[in-house]
Amino acid sequence: MRQQNNGRRRQNRGSNRRNFGNGGYNGNLNKNTVIDSAGPDGRQRGSVSQLNEKYTSLASDAASSDDRILAESFLQFADHYYRLQKEIEINNEAKETKIKNEIQSIDEGASEPELDKNDKRPSRRKRGFQIRENELKEAENNFETKDLNETKKEDSGSNNLLV
Repeated sequence: MRQQNNGRRRQNRGSNRRNFGNGGYNGNLNKNTVIDSAGPDGRQRGSVSQLNEKYTSLASDAASSDDRILAESFLQFADHYYRLQKEIEINNEAKETKIKNEIQSIDEGASEPELDKNDKRPSRRKRGFQIRENELKEAENNFETKDLNETKKEDSGSNNLLV
């Protein structure tokens, strides 16, 4: 039995979309790449940094309207795009250092450096944990220095009273 077409085309949903999921970046993702994001509130479109800011502001709006679940969902999307943004920055820095090394080796007249196949970057998850640990250490150091400054001010204030 033959299916009837009724003069309508079949909608190929998603066939025209770029495949950025599952590591499909192929090095083509940069800070200016426009991405379609299907978030909890519908479709969002923009660069990685724009999407990060957009989902962060949507999360604060949802939190102010006492919708914790939606706010957490938006924060998860914002975190995803934050991590992508950091990965893009890491890739750009690696490309710049590679270019600088190549230029230096050409200037020195040396042959191109051989890359060891065992010299790989840590996994994305591990890099994310390292970045988060560094941020926490930095925040802790800032808190400790702020606390020390406050205690010094209190001690100097008490010394002035005793004198």
